[in-house]
Amino acid sequence: MVVAKDGRLLGARIAKDGQWRFPQPTTEERHPRLPDNYQKALLAYEDQWFFYHPGINPVSICRAAWWDITEGRIVSGGSTLTMQVARMYRANPHRTVWGKFVEALMAVKLEICKSKDEILVMYAANAPFGGNVVGLQAASWRYFQRDVDELSWAEAATLAILPNAPSQLYPGRNAQALCEKRNKLLQKLFDKGCIDQATLQLSLQEPLPDRPQPLPDLAPHLVERYQSTQRGEYCKTSISYDLQERGIAVAKGHQQRLTEQGINNLAALILDVKSGEPLLYIGNTPDDYVDIITSPRSSGSILKPFLYAAMLDDGEMMPKQLVADIPMNISGYSPKNFDLDYRGALPADEALYRSLNVPAVEMLQDYTPARFLEKLHRIGFTTFTKSSEHYGLSLILGGGEVCLDELGQAYADMARSLTVPEADSDKKATPFSRAACWFTFEALQKVNRPEERTGWQYYASSRRIAWKTGTSFGQRDAWAVGITPKYVVAVWAGNSNGEGRPGLTGTASAAPLLFDLFDLLPSDGKWFERPEDGITYENICMESGYKASPNCPHTIHQAVPASCAKAPVCPCHQIVHLSSDRLYQVTSACYPVEQMVHDSCFVLPPGAEWYYRRHHPEYRVLPPFLPGCTSDSYTVMEILYPKDFRHLYLPRDLNGETSAIVIAAAHRNMNTTIYWHLDDNYLGSTTSIHQMAVSPSPGQHRLTIVDSQGNRLERILTIVN
Repeated sequence: MVVAKDGRLLGARIAKDGQWRFPQPTTEERHPRLPDNYQKALLAYEDQWFFYHPGINPVSICRAAWWDITEGRIVSGGSTLTMQVARMYRANPHRTVWGKFVEALMAVKLEICKSKDEILVMYAANAPFGGNVVGLQAASWRYFQRDVDELSWAEAATLAILPNAPSQLYPGRNAQALCEKRNKLLQKLFDKGCIDQATLQLSLQEPLPDRPQPLPDLAPHLVERYQSTQRGEYCKTSISYDLQERGIAVAKGHQQRLTEQGINNLAALILDVKSGEPLLYIGNTPDDYVDIITSPRSSGSILKPFLYAAMLDDGEMMPKQLVADIPMNISGYSPKNFDLDYRGALPADEALYRSLNVPAVEMLQDYTPARFLEKLHRIGFTTFTKSSEHYGLSLILGGGEVCLDELGQAYADMARSLTVPEADSDKKATPFSRAACWFTFEALQKVNRPEERTGWQYYASSRRIAWKTGTSFGQRDAWAVGITPKYVVAVWAGNSNGEGRPGLTGTASAAPLLFDLFDLLPSDGKWFERPEDGITYENICMESGYKASPNCPHTIHQAVPASCAKAPVCPCHQIVHLSSDRLYQVTSACYPVEQMVHDSCFVLPPGAEWYYRRHHPEYRVLPPFLPGCTSDSYTVMEILYPKDFRHLYLPRDLNGETSAIVIAAAHRNMNTTIYWHLDDNYLGSTTSIHQMAVSPSPGQHRLTIVDSQGNRLERILTIVN
């Protein structure tokens, strides 16, 4: 039996012996007495002297004996309610005089050891109510679909009668005789002054149920989860009954929409940040037995905020520091952004809220998969059971699996660190500093919401939410997680059998349900307060996001995590020496120093610059060197990929034949021509987009690229057989 926080039934499963029998609540949850209307009906029908006898009633026993002798058969047993409890504990054996004596002794002992209210509760919990229904609570739900505290007088009277002859009278069997007994008991209750005339008349008109009714099943997967670990126990959860009911209705609407696209399964979880306990638990669509909330699924991009927070904490990145976004190929692994575009370089927080894959892989390469995997274990993820070598750089893009409950808890831990003092929480602390959590949530506020939610920031009533989506490889899993100071909402959409579907993405498939669930939650408009104890202030280069160097012309004094105090200064601004007309770069070896113009310029590496210029027309490209001037410190060409030339493997096609390696380069002059050579062999030339396919034999080779101005770049590459 699994109940919501307020005690309302979420669901139950039949006992091993085939009986519907609800377990008693734990002592601290147990009500001290039965509902008043049921107790009065029960005592009026079974034992009106219950509160006055010591477990046995000599008058009742003598009267029953006289009736039995007169009739020549057993008409009445003369048992008190306490004696009936004793009989139940003896498993209802065949009635004998000796058995009656034993039950009388047990009844007296019960009266000594237990209070009258406790004995009544024991009776109600173990009495048979017809068919395979045992106990008042189970009977109330099976016959009337409500808790015992909500029973009407007619319903209470019906349940008071059933244990007297459970094999002969119960809903669906001998209804006329049951109705007559119920009405007779209602009249008796009226005569005793328990109910008034109006209640009597209304109760007499109430129909009897014609058969046992199905039990509520609002959280079938949660019930099964408890069934596997606490079978046969009374399980009180933290689930909000009303929220669960409304959440299921909202999820059904989204499920209908997704089914039309071949997406058949949904799961959702709402956690209370302060306690970490679930308020809503939708494990899957009702007709699918797989509990997605506890099932490991490919993470997609949903782990990127943890990497961002980790690098802030370790002082290896500033919140808005430029990170590279250029094509990459590392030992055959070539991640792509979802939009198949590259931006050259962009702020780290923007790379996060845009969920770009290439910058995330670059960041993980710097941080290393081994360190990040260790951080994930500390966060609380138990699904990463392989080594960091197994996951490699794909770890940040879905190379590993996570469960929805552990994912939600990880984000709840981060939110709790900002809202609940550590001394006041008994929950596991997040491994991230409060400052790193705050900056991460600030970035995640900027994630573009689904199309129907655009413009939310212009409405005063709109809720601030830090949120992140994820889509696994092959579009098999769609994730969305939202965080506020009070709640975490986590949603998954997909097919439980792992089948991918075009159009299945976190933004399109999971996010709409996430925001509709947030609409069901109360909002006080508050947001996370910035933790000043973990903050320091630095002069930041406005163009690069790094700590400002003396060469940075535009700076801003900004708050950053205290750990970022050891971060490097801006490498992008360089002092450039120009000719007096600013048309050429010059050096002291070819141009008079007194005629030079010295300028601080924002300069990116050639590869990043090529893509950055397409998105930033204001970017100023450095002029070429004056003919006859050269500089060893100025790089005009760069190999984009592969990054590591020491161990290259020739890829194989579907037929098993080796194919060419594609080498990509970038030049600061977008229109220049590059000439490619491998060893002493000329391969060809490229203009604008510089990519060359090569098929060298195993061993070492020298790659040489030369531009039209004579600039050379050489690399030694090793082909592994």
